[in-house]
Amino acid sequence: MSDHPINSYVLARLRQIRLKRGLQIRAAADRAGIPLGSYTCLEAGRYRLNLENLYRMLHALGAGIEEVWPADPPPKGGAYVTVGYISQHVAHAAPMRPSLDDVLNAVCQEYGISLAALCQGRRDHPFGEARAVAALLTSEVNHLTLAGLARRLGRDVSSCSHGARRLRSRLGSDRRLLQKVRGMRRALRAGKE
Repeated sequence: MSDHPINSYVLARLRQIRLKRGLQIRAAADRAGIPLGSYTCLEAGRYRLNLENLYRMLHALGAGIEEVWPADPPPKGGAYVTVGYISQHVAHAAPMRPSLDDVLNAVCQEYGISLAALCQGRRDHPFGEARAVAALLTSEVNHLTLAGLARRLGRDVSSCSHGARRLRSRLGSDRRLLQKVRGMRRALRAGKE
């Protein structure tokens, strides 16, 4: 637990922004690619906030560092860095593990469909395949879970898992699909949407 006044201030501001935007903590954690328990502990101040998690939380909330960083040094004194300084360091924390939003954006972009359409119950080929690709890519990223993907897509975990397994077996015989998946993997590694 960090009792540094800036840490407490930043975490309180992140929570205020999340609540102001009407975002549930589970949704914010999914968007940030941070496990729900860790996100909850971060927001409550039980875990110390590092630059990578700060970047992830800002990205999930669509907020800028200037919205959460104090303009003036804390009254207790101690080390203080300016918004400009921290912005540079947060920007360098950007190339990191992809979030669930990054995976879904890559899939939607590749298939030329919207996230809303992907979440609908349509079962025709491009939508089913896109959901299976999202499940496969999600399963390949250590910190993401199929449960989080299932919640976002309005599906059950077993259908996501089954889709990923079916798709994995198809990759050996379908070159077109293999190329698509490889392209999305490269985009996610490069930090692109």
